Amino acid sequence: MKGLLLKDAYQMWYYTRMLILAAVVMMLVGVFGMKEGSNFFMLYGGFLLGIFPMTLLAYDQNSRFSAYSAALPVTKEQLVGSKYLIGLALSELLSMAALAVAQLLWGTVTVQITVATLLQVAMLTLLGNMILLPLTYRFGYEKARYVYYLCIGVLASLMGIAVSSDEILLNSILPAHGSLLLLVVVLAAVLVLYAASWRLSVVWYGKAEQ
Repeated sequence: MKGLLLKDAYQMWYYTRMLILAAVVMMLVGVFGMKEGSNFFMLYGGFLLGIFPMTLLAYDQNSRFSAYSAALPVTKEQLVGSKYLIGLALSELLSMAALAVAQLLWGTVTVQITVATLLQVAMLTLLGNMILLPLTYRFGYEKARYVYYLCIGVLASLMGIAVSSDEILLNSILPAHGSLLLLVVVLAAVLVLYAASWRLSVVWYGKAEQ
């Protein structure tokens, strides 16, 4: 698994720099949003990092890595799991860095906001993986990317509604200042769906339409 994550990290650096840069920009904007206690743009950055593993998988499929990986001492579960983990790890690291900078600048980041934001980013990152990775494993990148465009459109619409309603909608779903128990319950539900998505991706591994 360590070798697979390292391979994905190298690919991420060489092939998805612009996407990572966009996520970093969102996190930086989120730093200024935290002056008013808003973590919306940090969540947006987490969403972006949740969909870029699909791009890494597309490179694997185009390079026939699935055929090569059959000779490696790894299981299908590990091959699939590395894609699910790489986006989550990066999004959480960037979120923690952004929260630390916000605390140094504004001093408005409480323990509750920190925990809530990290949970929210994790949920949105996993959401992208859960939807897009199984589709990419089964139908290939070309078809799965249309779902990607749909996800971006839905997120942009929600972003517009949240901004126009002073983020009432967003806070009602994922309250940064609300009950941490609610966030934990929602995260638990996401993890159950994550496990189901992971198993589905394992079943569909190597069956992408060419």
